[in-house]
Amino acid sequence: MTPASLSFAEAAAAPLALITAWESLFDRARLEPGQQVLIHGGAGGVGHLAIQLAKHAGARLCTTVGSEDKAAFAEQLGAEEPILYKDENFVLAILAWTDEQGVDVALGTVGGETFEHSFTAVRCYGDLVTLLQPAANTNWMVARQRNLRISLELMLTPIYLGMEDAQRHQGEILRRCAGLFDNGELRVHVAQSFPLAEAAAAHRVLESGSMSSKLALVID
Repeated sequence: MTPASLSFAEAAAAPLALITAWESLFDRARLEPGQQVLIHGGAGGVGHLAIQLAKHAGARLCTTVGSEDKAAFAEQLGAEEPILYKDENFVLAILAWTDEQGVDVALGTVGGETFEHSFTAVRCYGDLVTLLQPAANTNWMVARQRNLRISLELMLTPIYLGMEDAQRHQGEILRRCAGLFDNGELRVHVAQSFPLAEAAAAHRVLESGSMSSKLALVID
């Protein structure tokens, strides 16, 4: 079911990021209404959809972003507390926002030191979902002390392993979200579109780190 409200480019840009965000929040972290959630990279492809899904589910949102423009974009989507990670310590900002308890759920769309620092930003017995492989030298001590539930998310697993039930579940996610798109409760933002012949230029934009949300290659 293709949402009638989406352009071809928007519909093409949505599934991978949308399924990733949905599985992270609801299948891995078991998000519940009223919980406080951290979305890293809230202006990014997965992040901007995760903010909207969590908001629709009744959660309260904070997010890390790299610029004032991205902070404004995240707030438009429903984030209460955008954190400019280049200007302030995101862990201290989150602890202040949660009365020193930490968030119930954190979604890590970036890896490296950010993943490890996020341990302190999640409440005891909370959930931290990562889209990336944790580094071999990750120090798990804080995660262990806080008894965190660490989950890995890779939406391609059902395809890689030929899991038909899981593929049907992903199809149901898209069907449910189609209604949200058409009701105006969810939107996918395509910041730029490039013709296929300019794919190299599109990659340069991605690598610059300056873009918000999604980028699309359009085939004539």
